Amino acid sequence: MSVRHNVAAIVLAIVVVLSTAACSASTVGQAQPVPTVTKAAGPQIAVGTMRVTLPVGAKYTEHSQDGLLDGCLSEGTVICEARLLDLRETTSDPNAPINLPSAKRPFGWYTGTDVPTCITPASPPGQAAEATGSNLVDSGFAPVGPKKAEYGRWRVTCADETQNNEVRMWWLPTSKILVVEYGAFEGWDAKMDTLLAGATFV
Repeated sequence: MSVRHNVAAIVLAIVVVLSTAACSASTVGQAQPVPTVTKAAGPQIAVGTMRVTLPVGAKYTEHSQDGLLDGCLSEGTVICEARLLDLRETTSDPNAPINLPSAKRPFGWYTGTDVPTCITPASPPGQAAEATGSNLVDSGFAPVGPKKAEYGRWRVTCADETQNNEVRMWWLPTSKILVVEYGAFEGWDAKMDTLLAGATFV
């Protein structure tokens, strides 16, 4: 065999040995590092004594110029997905026109004294049709951070039947904080439950 063939054979043998070592090193069963996935979080807001972290991309309007969007949580094209309201000042005024939130009355999620409206993703405040019915389908207590809130879920019918929807409410009577989720469905339900589960209080 020529010298050139001997050199080629030696180089080939070294490549095979190195390749085999590399393969065996990766299959020995050693634990591979798992990438850490950090859940993204949006801004933190204060509603009365409650602090919550919004979903990424969500926005909270504490006060709007016309008052229609006060306390609204919005995302994307949805102008008022939910309301988070501090009612301490309103409930302390004996002359304020307010119905206290309660799961014991048909429109218990609505604090106004006028006709309730059917706020949904397609019918924001100011454009929503009149609510014609509100039937309680679930009630009890639900967690808001370390606290328990009075909870209710209503099936709401509307003058414009395309706006029929479900509404969820959390009411903290001591903290005077009201949370109302409009046009409730599975995706938003999970999001609101997560948001409220992470609530803290000062």
